[in-house]
Amino acid sequence: MKKTLLFSSLFVATGLSPVLAEDVDTGLSGSGEAGYSQTTGNTETESIYGALKLNYLQKAYELKGLVEGSNKSEDGDTTQERYLGDLQANLFFNSHPKAYGFGQVRAEQDRFAAIDLSTYYLAGLGYNFYKQKHLILQAEVGAGYQSIDYTSDSGEEDADQTIGKFYGNFEYALNDRVRFLQDLSIFSGGEQTLYETHTGLKVNLNGSLNLRLAYKYRYNDSPAGDKENEDTETVITLLYDF
Repeated sequence: MKKTLLFSSLFVATGLSPVLAEDVDTGLSGSGEAGYSQTTGNTETESIYGALKLNYLQKAYELKGLVEGSNKSEDGDTTQERYLGDLQANLFFNSHPKAYGFGQVRAEQDRFAAIDLSTYYLAGLGYNFYKQKHLILQAEVGAGYQSIDYTSDSGEEDADQTIGKFYGNFEYALNDRVRFLQDLSIFSGGEQTLYETHTGLKVNLNGSLNLRLAYKYRYNDSPAGDKENEDTETVITLLYDF
């Protein structure tokens, strides 16, 4: 019911039909990547990392999807297991094509942080300050609801909270082959606040094939039980754009 009300209000509030710039390519695009991941914090290990991003752009709206995961087993025992899924719908404003309203559903599982499933349902506003080939600067603010189910061995009771969201994204092409990437996400509520930032370089190797180097930092101010506040992940992957 909460999800239905959230998305219904978003579509009513942003029932608009904008026009994108003529040089913006519409349709389906995305990327797939796989490679090496090294983590510190609640998990100290090296593992296989993979992710898939999809983007479907039209003049009135945009759909963005992300699935990523890290997993490793040693001698039959799992030493790392984290999965993330994210789906977001953006509806552009008619009089201000750079502005949009959004609805977002996000789900995360990280057993080594004692999270069996953490789900977010969010709505808000975003703005593309710059969206060009060599420079992207974007920000979002929103509010919603988070449900946190902890693993049975954590000793924690499941929690629900109303949350606020801030997201900022910055991309800059250093030259024709190298691109700097930086983003920051904050999900803050009465029970806990989660900070997550990604810093990286994307290096074009040949055509659609790229090398991505990234450092991810996550901070939870109220982790479960005796879990660590901080987690880091260093990622080296081959990435294919389509």
